[in-house]
Amino acid sequence: MAARIGFRTLALALLALPAAMAGPAAATDAPDLQHGEALYLRHCVPCHGQRAWGDGPREIPALAGQRDAYLSEQLTRFASGERPGSEMHGPAMHDTLRAADLNRPAAIRDLAAYLAHAPAAAQAEQGRGRSLASGKSVYLSACAGCHGEDGAGVAGGPAPRIAGQHYRYLLSRLREFAPAHRGSVQPVALSAEEQQALADYISRLPSGH
Repeated sequence: MAARIGFRTLALALLALPAAMAGPAAATDAPDLQHGEALYLRHCVPCHGQRAWGDGPREIPALAGQRDAYLSEQLTRFASGERPGSEMHGPAMHDTLRAADLNRPAAIRDLAAYLAHAPAAAQAEQGRGRSLASGKSVYLSACAGCHGEDGAGVAGGPAPRIAGQHYRYLLSRLREFAPAHRGSVQPVALSAEEQQALADYISRLPSGH
C-alpha cells in the first residue's frame, strides 16, 4: 500500500508541474489522477480487479499501463455505443460508461490517465507454450508494424499496447479480428492453431511498465 501511495504521489506531482508552470488557466487541462482512481474504484473493480490487471480466464483485459490515448478513445466509443464489445462483456461496458459521473470527456480523460500510469501486472495469463516460434513469426510479419516488435505500440500511433495481455482475452480478440478492424487495416486470415500460438507469444512479451 505504501508503494502504491508513493507512486500516485509522484505521478500527480509530475503531471501537475507543467500546469503549475503554465499558470491557473492551464491547471484545469491536466488529468486528475485521484479523480480517475476514484472513478475506477467505483465502477471498474468488479470486472477488472483492484489493480486493473484484468482476469484471463474470464477474458477480461488488463488495463493498467495501457496507452492513455487509446484508453480515452475506446472508453469514448463504449460510452457512445460505437464500440459494441464482446457479447459477454459489451453490455456491461456500455452500462458502466453511461453513468452520469463517467459519461463526460473530463471523467474519461481522468480515468484513462489513471489507468495509463498504473503499474502493469508482472505476468499475464499465458497459453501452453507449445508453438512460440510460430507465434513469433506470425507476430513479426502481421502485427509488429502497428504494435511494435515489443508489443508496446508505435509512438504516436493508434494501436494499443498488447505486450503482456492475457492469453484468453487476446485469443478472443483475434477471433473477432476481421470485424473489429474492418476499414482500418487489412484482416489477417489465421488458422485456429496460429491464433493460439500468436496469443501465447504476445502474452509472454514483457509489459515493460
